[in-house]
Amino acid sequence: MSATKRPLINAHRVDLTSLRILLAVAQTGSITQGAEQCHLALGAASTRMKELEQRLGVELLERHARGVRLTEAGQLVLDRARAIERELGRLQVELEDHQQGVTGHIRVIANVSSIATVLPNDLTAFLQSHPGIRIDLSEYTSREIQRMLADGQADIGVLAGPVTREDLESAAYYKDRLVIMLPRDAVPAHQKKMNIDQLLTQDLILSQEGGSISEWLADLARLKGQLLHVRVRAKGFDALSQLVAAGLGVTVLPEIVAKRFAKLLDLRILGLEGIQDQRLIAVSRRLGGSAQPAAQDLFAHLAGRLQG
Repeated sequence: MSATKRPLINAHRVDLTSLRILLAVAQTGSITQGAEQCHLALGAASTRMKELEQRLGVELLERHARGVRLTEAGQLVLDRARAIERELGRLQVELEDHQQGVTGHIRVIANVSSIATVLPNDLTAFLQSHPGIRIDLSEYTSREIQRMLADGQADIGVLAGPVTREDLESAAYYKDRLVIMLPRDAVPAHQKKMNIDQLLTQDLILSQEGGSISEWLADLARLKGQLLHVRVRAKGFDALSQLVAAGLGVTVLPEIVAKRFAKLLDLRILGLEGIQDQRLIAVSRRLGGSAQPAAQDLFAHLAGRLQG
C-alpha cells in the first residue's frame, strides 16, 4: 500500500500577520502575551494560529497549562518566519533609501580579521567613487560565510582559508601574516620566534568555533597527532588580547592586529617558526549571484587589491 501523500502547501494562504503572531508567541511563550504584543484580541490570535496549522498541515504549538512551546515543525516555520521578517525589514530600508537617492545595496559578510584590518579602508574608497551605493557589512566566521553566500544571504564574502564549495567563485584579496601574542615575561627577552610544536603545548586563547585561525591551529595539531590546549574561547580580538594581558595564555592573531594590541597592553609578539605564517584572504561570491552592477564593481575592486 502506498503511503498517503501530504497535500502541497499553498503558500498564498500563509499570511504575514499569522507569521508575526507566531514570532511573538515564540518570544513570549504565551498566545495571550503574543496577542498583546501584536495588538490583537486573544481570540483572534488563537484562531489565526489554528488556521496557520491547518494551512500548513502540521502542529506548530504544544499547548500546556503554563503556556505554549514550539514543536519541531513549529521551530522550522519560526526560522523561516524570522528570515522573512529580516528580508521585509531590508526591503523597507532599501525603499526608504531609494526615495533618498540611494541606487543600490550590497550585502557584504566578512571575517573578523579583514574587518579589523584592510576592509574598512577599501570599502571607504569604493563608496567614494560610488556615492549612491549603501553597503551592509556583517561579521561571520569563514565557515559561516561560505554557507551564507551559497544560500544567497549576501552578495560578497571576505574569508580566510580555501573556498571549497563548487557553487562559489573566489579571487585573492590580500595576504596577512600570523603571529603569536603573549605576556611580556612569558619567554626570555631575546626570543623572537616560537616553533609550532612549542606553541601547541601552550594554554591557548582562541576565537569561537569556526574561526579560521582556530581551525588552522586545530588542523596543525591533528596533523601532528596532538590536541589543542584551549583554555578560553572568546569573541573579538580585543577580548582575546585582554585575556592574554591577564596572563591566561597566548593567542595567534594577524600581525597588524597584534601590533595594535601589543602596544596598547604591553604584550610581546613572536614570529611563527617552522610553518608558513602567511595566509591568503579571499573575496568570494555565488556563481550566478547578484546581477546588480554595483556588486560586480565591488567584487572587482576588492579582487584588484593585490594587483594594485
